[in-house]
Amino acid sequence: MAICSVLSYFCSMKPNPPKVLVAPLEWGLGHATRCIPIIRELVSLGAEVTICANGACKILLGNEFPALKTIEIPGFYIQYPENGSMALSMLSQVPTLLSAIRIEHRLLQEAILKNGFTHIISDNRYGMYTNSAKTAFITHQVHIKGGKKFKFMESLIFRINKKLIERFDELWIPDVTTTPNLSGTLSEATRINIPAQHIGVLSRFSSTSLESEKKYDFIALLSGPEPQRSLLETKVRKYFMGLNKKCLIIQGLPSKNEKEKINDIEIVPSIKTEELAAILHPDTLLISRPGYSTIMDMATLGHRKILFVPTPGQTEQEYLADYFKRIYKYRYIGQKENFPEEPVMDGDLLPATIPNELLTQSLKKFLA
Repeated sequence: MAICSVLSYFCSMKPNPPKVLVAPLEWGLGHATRCIPIIRELVSLGAEVTICANGACKILLGNEFPALKTIEIPGFYIQYPENGSMALSMLSQVPTLLSAIRIEHRLLQEAILKNGFTHIISDNRYGMYTNSAKTAFITHQVHIKGGKKFKFMESLIFRINKKLIERFDELWIPDVTTTPNLSGTLSEATRINIPAQHIGVLSRFSSTSLESEKKYDFIALLSGPEPQRSLLETKVRKYFMGLNKKCLIIQGLPSKNEKEKINDIEIVPSIKTEELAAILHPDTLLISRPGYSTIMDMATLGHRKILFVPTPGQTEQEYLADYFKRIYKYRYIGQKENFPEEPVMDGDLLPATIPNELLTQSLKKFLA
């Protein structure tokens, strides 16, 4: 009987849940928002999730997941020029970036010793590699574009990016497996020498149903690093002031609290996921950066009336804006161009799959 009792006791014991650290890049809010479905699914699978984030990303994810623990590991904040060459600015910051990766890696090792993390999911944070836990690196930019002036450097950039990515155990590509996809040639991973898999469209939204009652004619969804975020906000404010329309500006500043109202223009620092889904009517024109996370959100919602404004010199957004114009008929303008007077043509619906079975399958395999 005693032996049976002992066996019964051990059989009833539950294994320790995997301790997962999720660490999104903090250049804007896009990487943080696309980690929301990952964190939701990890929690539903019984994992013990800790979020690694600072500043605005920490506030955003803290609002979404108030019950989860957060830690801070400083990352690298890129400086975007107000004028001049973005590519040259990026190149000048490479030594600082490599130094930040080394510091980030060291601090991660200390965090693993302190917290016992068994799995690390890094969204574009190159220093989050380790041999002490199982690691996955999320990116849609396997091939980083150099732009027209620096296209000749793309091969070198790819080799550097490839070396950094291959420090991880797995590469996860947030995109569909069908053709055409959402990321174009950015995500081609045939030359990466670690297991690579598509994990589907990552969106904080979970429904394709849009608001049935129209509240706003125009919504501007701002994001990204300064000073370009503020420059676009100034441009949008001026444009909206000349319209006799109901307009909303979402500043992308979750650390700010003040709201404004100027005639028919409402200005809010940030907005929760369910609130944005509730006000995005099919006939509302959305003005936004063609950031990849925004693209995945709109694919999930099936929103077709979008005008993209790429961040000047940010080659990924410039590529995606052109790609979506060619493939899906979405329109874009340069930040220094005037907003069009005529109505913007609806783009074609984007290829999103709900629920995202690829993500669920990948996470189950990763945690096993």
